[in-house]
Amino acid sequence: MSIPKSKHTLGYTGSEVLDIIRPLGIHHKTFWKKFGVNTGAVDDNGQLLVYGCDIERTIHMCLEKRDMYSWEWD
Repeated sequence: MSIPKSKHTLGYTGSEVLDIIRPLGIHHKTFWKKFGVNTGAVDDNGQLLVYGCDIERTIHMCLEKRDMYSWEWD
């Protein structure tokens, strides 16, 4: 799966994540619950950015209706 490029170099904002998952029919509460606690980056304005690889993994988990496998932890 390929997600669109972010406007930030370090990651995606929460609103960008919502724009990615909405067309896939993934509810935001389901996505963030499966996303869990992850590392991220903070931009110059103090906004949290999440990494694309974590978004892709979480989308797969949501679409496959499963939890994270042990080997998917980073």
